[in-house]
Amino acid sequence: MFLKLFRRQKGEKSLELESQRSSSWFSSSLADLKKAEELLNEDPDLAAFLAWQAARKAFKALEKKAGKRISESSFVRLLERFPEGQYALKPVKDAALFLDHFRRLAKHDDLFREVNLSLGPLGKEDARRVIEAARLLINFLEHRLK
Repeated sequence: MFLKLFRRQKGEKSLELESQRSSSWFSSSLADLKKAEELLNEDPDLAAFLAWQAARKAFKALEKKAGKRISESSFVRLLERFPEGQYALKPVKDAALFLDHFRRLAKHDDLFREVNLSLGPLGKEDARRVIEAARLLINFLEHRLK
């Protein structure tokens, strides 16, 4: 029954779900950023993660619009892969670099706690910086998606 949904006739476009469209990815990005801002005071760690995720979803929207599939987690390298990155001003590039740095630290968070480097969970100020960097990237990408 479902096989008919996935078969294409010659010349037909492939099936695309609404959730896979560029606009859907960007809406999800904005929703994650809003949720990150709401959680900042009560759970800075989760707020920072959601902000990072929001920026990644904005890039996913750009990938969908460009018809590309890029397996890259570095925001700096993602900016370089799109013509839009050529127009990025220094604050946008700095935000991408900051988010890459945050991801590297967050990825090894358990290791930091094990060896007692006193890094501990993120504070509100750290999470706020992640949110601001994500907002800067998302705003930059939003204008490129229109």
